[in-house]
Amino acid sequence: MMNVKETQLDQAEIISKLNKVSDKLLNLDRPDNEAELQTLGEDAGRRGYFARDFGMEEWDWPQGVGLYGLQKLDRHFADGRYSAYAKPWMARQMDKGLPSRNINTTAPLLSLMELDEAEELSLEWVEWLMNGLPRTVEQGYQHVTTGADKSEVTLNQNEIWIDTLFMAILFTAKMGVKYDKPEWRQTSLHQLLLHIKYLYDKKTGLFYHGWHFTGRHNFSEAFWCRGNGWFSLGLPEYLELMRPYLEDGVFTYLQQVLQAQAEALLDCQSADGLWHTLLDDPDSYTETSGSAAIAAGILHGVRRGLLPGEYAQPALKAIQAVLDRIDAEGTVLGVSGGTPIGKTRDDYKGIIIAPMAYGQAMTLVALGEALHYC
Repeated sequence: MMNVKETQLDQAEIISKLNKVSDKLLNLDRPDNEAELQTLGEDAGRRGYFARDFGMEEWDWPQGVGLYGLQKLDRHFADGRYSAYAKPWMARQMDKGLPSRNINTTAPLLSLMELDEAEELSLEWVEWLMNGLPRTVEQGYQHVTTGADKSEVTLNQNEIWIDTLFMAILFTAKMGVKYDKPEWRQTSLHQLLLHIKYLYDKKTGLFYHGWHFTGRHNFSEAFWCRGNGWFSLGLPEYLELMRPYLEDGVFTYLQQVLQAQAEALLDCQSADGLWHTLLDDPDSYTETSGSAAIAAGILHGVRRGLLPGEYAQPALKAIQAVLDRIDAEGTVLGVSGGTPIGKTRDDYKGIIIAPMAYGQAMTLVALGEALHYC
């Protein structure tokens, strides 16, 4: 871990930018260069241009992460902005018609499940995860995603992805705790352990993007920044939520995985405090949403006693770098587009950069955690 000079954050700056970033999230526009992006044609998906990913007026994972970030902000300021936004947002999406059920379209329910209006839908959805979602070898949550049309799916046959922890496993656990369903809680634990088994790299302590059971490989063996961010952010929340239901040995095992990953992440943190989109490739660009998620997860872990206290300072350095990437209007810059598993490591370097709901949201979560250290 690098030696980091103590970072002193400005609380007033953080609060000001929290408000700007949240306002921008609720009014996020299409990207300025969308006409250019539309010319990518068949290359669009490989480069991360998916039209449904932009803004907040769709029901998919970017918007689900957006809601999650807004909910976390609401817990800091207790001003009701989350429920004031989320309830009509959900009503609009229901009126338009929900997309296919898949791993990514589960993400909005991670926060919506706490609204009374979403109870019936949440119960139907978790039952689908238990009994309707295609499973891989060893009964993993197959990383099914939205297809070309929102009513279609892309099966990603026999694949598990690191994203699933945040998009669906956390929801499964939260529902198991809320409704005291041991089988849901145990399913979430099995899924978490299975993803660690096949995605954790023992040599580095980092996580691969995905695993293919049929081919028995980790694709291009990419250590993707935002993917590692999903884990470093999601696991402390999982441990906090599930602690009463985990045997001491299982809890210790998961905490040790969290610490091993955090150590590895701090070892490859760039000089400016951010992380490269390929964590071990300094020639790849530094990426803001993944960096914010990593910093937030480390700060959460330190605050809850899951990680050593000395890990906070490098994470706070990352927070300052994230602050520097917020423009005057509250747009979080340097955020990569939706990222499918690359056939080569270089594919990750070509993912588009554009303002995204999850970039806004991960920044909200990270700055909210930083407030505990001011």
